[in-house]
Amino acid sequence: MLLQNLKHKIPNLLTLLRLILAFSYPFIDRELRIPVIIISILTEFFDGYLARKWKADSKLGALLDPIADKCFVFSVALMMFIETELTWWLFMLFGFRDLVVFLGALFLAIEKNWNPFFNVKPRILGKVATSFQFAFLLSALYFNELNWWILYPTIALSIAAGLDYLYLLKVNNFYREN
Repeated sequence: MLLQNLKHKIPNLLTLLRLILAFSYPFIDRELRIPVIIISILTEFFDGYLARKWKADSKLGALLDPIADKCFVFSVALMMFIETELTWWLFMLFGFRDLVVFLGALFLAIEKNWNPFFNVKPRILGKVATSFQFAFLLSALYFNELNWWILYPTIALSIAAGLDYLYLLKVNNFYREN
């Protein structure tokens, strides 16, 4: 019984760990940043994998997982913006999908009391964009430079995933028609 109860908590605990890492990232020593990104990547993979495998998915996990992803990516990208030559417009393009999703979620929360938000399933384009974001962040820290060969595809995927999310909002009629 205890093991079964623990199985249902582990995916959400992994997501919470990623959220804690997101908020602590700006204060972490530079030498620890790559391991922190790797840990975050692992929590991103295993929280969903274990939730599906153990049938431990929850509304809390569905809400926290994308928030943790966006907070972590934003935190690392913000530090790169502050500490490297990542310009504000590249920063905005890099985070386009995250900005669109955040604003869409905020809109849903205000207009629809969060209920439709729980019906939005992760999209493959969003998953791929997140993977590329993590790969870019990791490669930039590892090589200590912005790697344009991965930044530009990441930006393209971020924009495409943001537009896909807007399309999803329209198709599901999650916004008010005038």
